Amino acid sequence: MAHKLFQRILVVQKRTKYELDIEAYGSLSEYRKISREKDEVFQRTFESHERQLSSRAFLKERVFPDAEYIFRENLEIVLAKSNFDLVISHGGDNHFTYVAHKMGGTTILGCNSDPNSSVGALLPFTAESLLDAKNQNYDSLLVEHWTQISTNIHYPDGTKVETVPAICEISVRNNSPDLTSRYWIQHEKESEEQKCSGLLLYTGAGSTGWIASCSPKKFQPFPKNKSHFQVYARELRTAKNRQEFSLADFRTQKEVEVVSEMNGGIAIDSLTERHYAFPPFSKAIFRIADSTLAVVVPKKEK
Repeated sequence: MAHKLFQRILVVQKRTKYELDIEAYGSLSEYRKISREKDEVFQRTFESHERQLSSRAFLKERVFPDAEYIFRENLEIVLAKSNFDLVISHGGDNHFTYVAHKMGGTTILGCNSDPNSSVGALLPFTAESLLDAKNQNYDSLLVEHWTQISTNIHYPDGTKVETVPAICEISVRNNSPDLTSRYWIQHEKESEEQKCSGLLLYTGAGSTGWIASCSPKKFQPFPKNKSHFQVYARELRTAKNRQEFSLADFRTQKEVEVVSEMNGGIAIDSLTERHYAFPPFSKAIFRIADSTLAVVVPKKEK
């Protein structure tokens, strides 16, 4: 990896759950009062908070002392004013996808702020491993280009919306979790109506996350840079005649079209900020995005 990639670095930090809880409850004394019945939960939260503070300090003091450090609520403002060679997402997987949606071509690196309590499927680095990489002049790193999914939604009133590209997964489902998700799905020359608990479309990056932890394991992860995505109907309702569905579980490089029969929604990468309405007779078209996400990863050992 070229050393110049690291000349101008932005580190985007995630506030810890403890910090967010203090803000929500107003004070430490109120927080302790509310959590008194489950003190062990409070202790775990506080211990994770301390580990994350230590990780922040380690990055700033020993790894990237010349980088700019911000919290994510300031990300858009900072990116509008300055250009960076590298953005480091310091937090968990959801924080990584939130930050990655703002990149617009800038290279990103995922650093786990608390590996003791979080696996971080998208976060191959810790603050300590980044120091090791820096001491090796970054020769142990490379840039991968991860496949993303593009979504275009056509509403009955003629409005068209293009969502942010999905890095991991897209969920299509009824807004009420108690109600069945209903839609028509079309892929190439095949089309069918489905009723299920929701339709899931995911990339190679998505295949390594929570989907990979499902039990029993039905799907094997696939590389994050492969130019295809998986489509899976969850808990598909079958008719009494045991109808066979051809579009319930498949991998594709082609467009997939879904027409809503429900008061539904489309969620991009499980982020509340990336939820789009999907009412009856709306049509969503999913395909491989033209752009990829440039991500710094460790070189695989031969």
